[in-house]
Amino acid sequence: MAFNCAVPGANYNGFANDDLSTSLAGMSKADLEKLLNNAEAIKEMAKTSSQVKKSIADKESLMQKNRQLAEANLDLEPQFLVKKQELAVLYKQLSDAKELYASLKSRIDALGTNYNPSTILALMQAANAEVEERSDDLANQFVNGSMNVDDFLREFLPLRKLCNERRFKCEKLAENLSGSRPVIASRPPAPFREAPKPPVSASSSNLGSGQLYPNLSRPSSMTNDHTVSYGFNM
Repeated sequence: MAFNCAVPGANYNGFANDDLSTSLAGMSKADLEKLLNNAEAIKEMAKTSSQVKKSIADKESLMQKNRQLAEANLDLEPQFLVKKQELAVLYKQLSDAKELYASLKSRIDALGTNYNPSTILALMQAANAEVEERSDDLANQFVNGSMNVDDFLREFLPLRKLCNERRFKCEKLAENLSGSRPVIASRPPAPFREAPKPPVSASSSNLGSGQLYPNLSRPSSMTNDHTVSYGFNM
């Protein structure tokens, strides 16, 4: 006696009715019991199911597509290796550029500290003070009579010129640093004073001649068209 339990169009566990369901529905109870105890028969019946066949066909189709994609990727492997090598070279260049940038930045920072305008001003003022001290020493030697006029003028005038130039530069740089406001240098300019008189004997002959500096001779570098002045801006 056969039991037809299938309902047309009904689903079992979400699967639509197929030939397997139809075949099971047409079997008797005894045949179903025999089938239940026969694993091989169940496997053979499952293989003949249209759903199983469709799943196997879909699997084969997906495997074929994956195989084609794999072959396409293998064809691109040489290009991939070339690009990989180029990327490695570019990464090495990037690393070298970063190291060079860090080195240059450190040097620039160090130079910025060494050549800071305030630092430059302090160094210029210190150098100018040394020149002024040297010119003062020359003046003292001249007053004490340990230096003649020619040697004094030859050494003193260039020093005073250099001192005046450096003082002017220091003042201009100080004004720029202070927002165009005048700033007093580390050593104020010395007041103007006449050149010191050399030691001479107070003989009447010298006084009578009206010559204030009897040992003073006109420097060879000066011509008759120029007047010699013995006043100095100390």
